[in-house]
Amino acid sequence: MKKLVCVCFICLLLTFAAEAANVGTIDNGYPGDTEAQAQMLCDLGLFRGTEKGFELDKPMTRAEAAAMLTRLLGAEQQALAGNWTHPFTDVPQWADKYVGWLYASGLTKGTTATTYGAEQNVTCGQYCTFLARASTDYDYYSWLFRYGENEEERCDAAGFVRGDAVSLSVRLLSEDYQKGGNEEAKSVAQVLIDKGVFTVDQLKNAARNVLPFNYQCSGEGVDSEVRYIMAGVTMESVKTGAYVSLRIPNDDEPPVYAVVGGYDEEKTLYRLEMDPMKLVPMDTCGRDGDYYDLCRVGSTDYFYISVRSENQPEKTTVLKIRDNAVQLTDITLEGEWGLRPWTGGQLLLGETQGWLLTEDGARQMDIHGQVFTERSNGVLVTESVTAERTEICTWTADGEPIDSVTVPNSNLAYPMPEDDARIVFAPSLKTYNDVYLWGSAGLYQEQDGMLTQLTDLPTYDYTRNPSDGSFIIVTHDRNRFVSYSEAAIMMRTGDTLMRILPDGTAEPLLPELPEESLLLDQVNLLADGRVQFTTLKPTEPRKMGRFTCVLDNGKVTVTDATDDIFYMWGDDAMEVEQARLDALGL
Repeated sequence: MKKLVCVCFICLLLTFAAEAANVGTIDNGYPGDTEAQAQMLCDLGLFRGTEKGFELDKPMTRAEAAAMLTRLLGAEQQALAGNWTHPFTDVPQWADKYVGWLYASGLTKGTTATTYGAEQNVTCGQYCTFLARASTDYDYYSWLFRYGENEEERCDAAGFVRGDAVSLSVRLLSEDYQKGGNEEAKSVAQVLIDKGVFTVDQLKNAARNVLPFNYQCSGEGVDSEVRYIMAGVTMESVKTGAYVSLRIPNDDEPPVYAVVGGYDEEKTLYRLEMDPMKLVPMDTCGRDGDYYDLCRVGSTDYFYISVRSENQPEKTTVLKIRDNAVQLTDITLEGEWGLRPWTGGQLLLGETQGWLLTEDGARQMDIHGQVFTERSNGVLVTESVTAERTEICTWTADGEPIDSVTVPNSNLAYPMPEDDARIVFAPSLKTYNDVYLWGSAGLYQEQDGMLTQLTDLPTYDYTRNPSDGSFIIVTHDRNRFVSYSEAAIMMRTGDTLMRILPDGTAEPLLPELPEESLLLDQVNLLADGRVQFTTLKPTEPRKMGRFTCVLDNGKVTVTDATDDIFYMWGDDAMEVEQARLDALGL
């Protein structure tokens, strides 16, 4: 389990109301449903219903679409006040000025040179073409579909309705306005505000509980601020006067917090309040510390303060915030720790201690270490890795201990080659399935929480022979560090094969080879009893190709290779590798 990391300049997207109902096929997934989005557009003067209401489930003609698009762009008064000409002969009188303004503005070309197709139902693609032309310099509109697979096809198959037009129109407000080279990257909503179609306050009031919103940090030094943004428009902001970063315990609801203070500066944790937007100080720590959000349980927020000192282990202390009151808990952690959901709260696990974080406070539990896996039978497996040993433990779903195995670091501990000698790689687990757990700490069977150590040899892959109950493992000498990098990620592996008999006896399947002769990946057993395994060879870029080999009576034969092996090393790569293995006595 890795430490939680908080990233500055993050955005908070509020969770969408589960009860929101969608009308039509296009679903924005916004907090407000299609009816609420239509009302928002209406309040902003961008949409109008009929004498029967919004009628969101009704199809829309191209003439009606012309009127809606004109209103959406805040140009209805301009369109009705002007004298426009167009070449179309099928436009009803009530829609003439709307279509004329669209034609004069380059937003419509009609269905033919002389027809607009006024009484035809508009399709999803046609309406999106209107929106693309209104906000960009091209007809390309697929960028509007970011919320679902094959939205346009599904929409036209179901029939494009007024609700779909509303959803797409509201979606457009948050998109960048790209017409005429909008170098400031303003949203369509911001452009409409700049044109005086509506104000920021009108948008804020109309869009409350309808559109998603987010918080952002921006600027440096005295210009630093936290902004509340909706549809790409800054609704409110508050100056911080120093470097600021957001801390958000729960990404689906406020309160939101901010930390003010940069590197080598005193940090202050603030709570962000709205209406009006302001920062309320909560706690202060020194220059060596920083605040990070941990979790929210009910109405209680937990933070941790990470303190780093030169040549000293990183220390973590935990704060509880409830009813706007800050309390320092007695939790202090060093080294690796992790957090996971647990009945009634969140389980915080350190190397030697554990706590259940609840709405009322923190309760110490016997569980400790890092959660390696939660088994299908409800058993929790943890591993605690220290400078002296690795402890693998199993626990009931209620947190009661079942079994444990301790592997001393003398079993496998060495500094990483050509790296900081203080970094020690101790035994640990790597992966698991429904029955077994394995890694550099060995191979284990778990049954009803009880652990059976099948071998304490480093195990990076295994296969079981059902005929005699033995295991074949990918392993290495305990004095070696065997690894490879793929896509810049270091992975541990082995360089030899070993058979583990039911009584724990280990038999080598390959002779002892010079270091770095083989780099093994996976092993399995063929139907005829032969052992098949894969070896690794570097390819580009930052990849590892695979040779497939078969071991039969002590003889290794190369049988296959991945395409990138041939691409990198040539068509004769298998023959060259076979000759190399033969020279090694394999």
